[in-house]
Amino acid sequence: MRVGLGYLNMAPAGDAPTARALYADFLHDARWAQAAGFAGIWVTEHHFSTYSLTSSPLLLLAQAAVVAPTLRLGTSILVLPFWDPVRLAADLLTLDALSGGRLDVGIGRGYQPHEFHGFGRDPADSRAAFTEAVDLLQQLFTAPDERFAGRFHRIDTPVTLLPRPTQRPHPPIWTSATSPESLRFAADRGFHFMLPAGTTFPQVVERRRWIEEAGGLPAGREFQVNRFVYLGDEEGRAAVVREIARQLQTSAALTEGTGPVAGAAPAPERPDPAMEEKAREVLITGSAAEVLEQFLALAETGITYVIASFAFGYLDPRVSRRSRERFAAEVLPRLPVTAPPSVPPTPPTTSPPALPAAR
Repeated sequence: MRVGLGYLNMAPAGDAPTARALYADFLHDARWAQAAGFAGIWVTEHHFSTYSLTSSPLLLLAQAAVVAPTLRLGTSILVLPFWDPVRLAADLLTLDALSGGRLDVGIGRGYQPHEFHGFGRDPADSRAAFTEAVDLLQQLFTAPDERFAGRFHRIDTPVTLLPRPTQRPHPPIWTSATSPESLRFAADRGFHFMLPAGTTFPQVVERRRWIEEAGGLPAGREFQVNRFVYLGDEEGRAAVVREIARQLQTSAALTEGTGPVAGAAPAPERPDPAMEEKAREVLITGSAAEVLEQFLALAETGITYVIASFAFGYLDPRVSRRSRERFAAEVLPRLPVTAPPSVPPTPPTTSPPALPAAR
């Protein structure tokens, strides 16, 4: 099993100083994660609200590629209906080349109505737009001098996207899949499977059964889940549960159509007790031995990769940092080691620049 670090970057404000501090912390974490033995660092994509200050994940990962020259870089996830696939493919292959072949491309349909409307997109078209974007991305990655004619996009003259992929046939593609239909789509395309952080353990088992029904996990195919993780005392755990619940409740409100006001996400002052119970259900916590046992239980379901989130909601960065460091020291070395199915990256030859001080 491999473990990467996941970042949503929920924030109480969206001003420039807050963003700069978050990004400085992220870059310090990337360098630290490389030294600590994590497999990669993953960034989500969200827009127009303080639910997440990661509207440009590829820019963040490009900087992480420099400060952590052997760490893999992942998107978890890029919302394809918001992108021009030609522009996106060019950016992805540039980052793949820049990083020496360390990019993992996580993709999905999106789910927050206000984000779709902000881009002038219809949420009802999300599945069709996603499928067409996947078709076009794969064509651009693998075929030179091709045209394309679709409902949402067209290429009227033969184009060959440059640079060509550093990883062959293209960077590994992971797709967020929570239904039998989406898991079948991922299986048919040869993509790796991703499950969101709100997936309970019984649901992980159920999704594995669906994967088996879709053809199983062939050699080299990854099965990934996002997980909230905390190692620390009981007092800290109460704060962790509250902040996971705040994040989950904010996400639910945005999903249901409650939009941000002047960019402020609908974050509750005090999360609902039912959401706190949900947070406990999807949190991996306890002693190092107990956390290890929970990771091994995931491995028994077929999970090969966990994106571990140690920072969530408005949690004090010092709490998340202590938890993350304990995990790296006491749990990560005891997990069974598995190699990535892709070709090992080629690290850049330049030295990383100095970083601003973290908070």
